[in-house]
Amino acid sequence: MNLRVIYIVVALVISQGISAQSRWTMQYYGEKDAIGISIKASYDNGYLVLGKHGSNYVNYNWLIKTNVNGEIIWEKTFGSPSSNIKFSEIDYNTEGDLYLVGLTGYYSEDDYDPLIMKLNACGEKQWCRVFIEDDNNFANALVVTPDDGVVVVLRYMSTIPFTDRICLVKFDIAGDMQWKQCYNSPDTSVYNEDAYDLTMAPDGGFLITGRCTYEDPNPPHAWWNKPYYIKTDSEGNFEWEATVHMEISDIGGKAWNTVLSPDSNYFYSSLSHYYHPPFGDSPALLKMDMNGNVVDIYDLAPIDEYGKMIEAKFISDTTLMASAIWGNELIGGPKAVVIDTLGNMLHDAHLLDNKWMASTDVTKDGKLLFFTNMLDENDELDAYLFKLNQQLESDSIYTQPFTYDSLCQYQIVSDTIVQDGCGLIVGTEEHYHQNDKNDDLLKIYPNPTKDVFTIESDIIGIDGALVEIVGLYGQKIKNIKVPKGQTEVVINIKDWQKGLYLVRMLHKNGLVESGKVIIQ
Repeated sequence: MNLRVIYIVVALVISQGISAQSRWTMQYYGEKDAIGISIKASYDNGYLVLGKHGSNYVNYNWLIKTNVNGEIIWEKTFGSPSSNIKFSEIDYNTEGDLYLVGLTGYYSEDDYDPLIMKLNACGEKQWCRVFIEDDNNFANALVVTPDDGVVVVLRYMSTIPFTDRICLVKFDIAGDMQWKQCYNSPDTSVYNEDAYDLTMAPDGGFLITGRCTYEDPNPPHAWWNKPYYIKTDSEGNFEWEATVHMEISDIGGKAWNTVLSPDSNYFYSSLSHYYHPPFGDSPALLKMDMNGNVVDIYDLAPIDEYGKMIEAKFISDTTLMASAIWGNELIGGPKAVVIDTLGNMLHDAHLLDNKWMASTDVTKDGKLLFFTNMLDENDELDAYLFKLNQQLESDSIYTQPFTYDSLCQYQIVSDTIVQDGCGLIVGTEEHYHQNDKNDDLLKIYPNPTKDVFTIESDIIGIDGALVEIVGLYGQKIKNIKVPKGQTEVVINIKDWQKGLYLVRMLHKNGLVESGKVIIQ
């Protein structure tokens, strides 16, 4: 029997008096120590399921693409036998390209470094970038931008204590770094900042969500954890910061993620809301306006019941789902919750008798995904995926056919991807290992140009290729099929607008090379 994925029908008692019911669950890698990390509903009604093998020094991560019922379509393994790797988050752009962010120890003997990787819509590595710095640093959150590039949160990017603990970096779709910004608070009471999440703002800027330790203005001037936010413009330039409860002694907490309200007027954050002993943390929802002013904080549970809430996502204009836990003894483990925008509990349900919070997402048809972990009889972790409706009842199994991975022109294969051949970035300079990048694969000339330009490559001539011309904001301008034996293509650009264009050369096995051309 294949134990990678099995259906489990279990009767679980839903809290607050709701009767027991059967619920389908998907379990992945039941025969291995496999830890689930993140879940993302894909563009085609399937799901992207991300995890790692092992709890500590991890040699391999895994990515599964499933159908609408959670059954595996293909799977990718990332890593190598002798290197540390861990991805934290995944997302995709309008072309179906996948971005993954995390860390790797592949390039440093003693430390790990931030890793950003892009796969094409067929699951093949197009490029990866690694920031080489002394000490341990990593990437842990991302946002896909309207031009199909990516902005990534970098953490602990300086060897100077308490400096550059939070940074943003932007890469375009071709993997070229466009900017990098680090943020150091002008408020001397802000200390030890951490970033947990990144959200795109309505104005095209970015909101970083996390926590800091803040000096109590009142004697004896103790330091407390406080929810902390940084807002930037679309180029990563600092606009404002907000420290919640900065004026109040003994109250604080951590902000775990932020989502934009459907009307784009407010940010909502999931919190562990801290009250002075003996209460501790409590699950809460924070409402904040576009200028960083806190409108209100709604506690989900009595403040004497320890807990927190993470991974809140909007379901409708007035309701959110999340993973939360509370209770004096934390019996039964985290719950799936549905709340309104005033923090009122509408539904809650235990998923598993475990202690791991769930990663969450909402499907295109409004169903709720909860991805969590549980120890098996061998004291190894297994990853479980729940799909529920908005009343937190089990979703049905779909029988109608769906077309998956339509943005890939051929069947996707399951294989292993090594974090090699990456552009290595030291400071703001990017370097490549010898033979990691062949600058002769694709030639574009004249460049800049006014009337025509030529694309030349010996690779095209081997067995043909597709050349794509893409605008700065991701719009497709021209596709040229190049037959076998032809090594160059002349492009007439007489009526094109001035600006920067991306040239991509795609072989049947994926992206071969990319370059840029400037039209004057």
